[in-house]
Amino acid sequence: MNSFVNATMMAVALYANAAGAAQAADIVSESRAVDARIVKVVLDGVIDLTLKYGAQPGLVISGDRRYLPKVIVTQRGDTLRIGTDLQGIHIGRPQLRAELTLPNLSELVSAGVGSAEVQGFSGDKLRIALDGAGAVHMTSQYRNLNANLNGAGSMTVNTGLAENVDLNLRGAGQMVVSGESRSLRARLGGVGSLDAQQLKADSVDVDMTGLGGATVYAKTSASLRLTGLGSATVYGQPASRSASARGLGHVNWH
Repeated sequence: MNSFVNATMMAVALYANAAGAAQAADIVSESRAVDARIVKVVLDGVIDLTLKYGAQPGLVISGDRRYLPKVIVTQRGDTLRIGTDLQGIHIGRPQLRAELTLPNLSELVSAGVGSAEVQGFSGDKLRIALDGAGAVHMTSQYRNLNANLNGAGSMTVNTGLAENVDLNLRGAGQMVVSGESRSLRARLGGVGSLDAQQLKADSVDVDMTGLGGATVYAKTSASLRLTGLGSATVYGQPASRSASARGLGHVNWH
């Protein structure tokens, strides 16, 4: 009996090792052609993106060999679109990843369910938008940053040292922002929430018309207008304060 059990366990172990090796062998990578004209990136479908700064542009797609042909990459002028065509394929979430290197970046739009991680870029102006249900994580430094959350995902942004930060939340997700800025302008109209307590801004201007809440930090001045159901909390004890609440929300000062 013991011999039978031992033999069975050994067979199971050998099968598991063989299956693992076969599965690992199915994970492959391939390069796709891109050029230095690209400054705008659109991510769609079911694929994760790592976007980093580099003098030489390049794109590597990795994942299960069966699904790599389903990754669609198109470039039109200065815009690169990375997406997937998985219609008719009934599977769990495929492990597909794109690693993109660019010398410059002015816009990123995430419209699918994948995650996007951005790091190392700097410049005058950057626009980022989350229109899908994925996640965006960005660590870069631009003088002017425009971030838009229109979907149901999450966005985490480290602005570094910025001059102007403009935030727009119209969806149901969460935005977390850190860094330093001369001015912060935030517009909230959905049910999502804004956590900008770690963004040390000199002046803050907030307009809230939705159900979500906001937390901000103002060094010198803060102006808030609330007409929805959400509430706002202001840290930093700014000397100049202006607040109005015509809905059910309220403003807290700390």
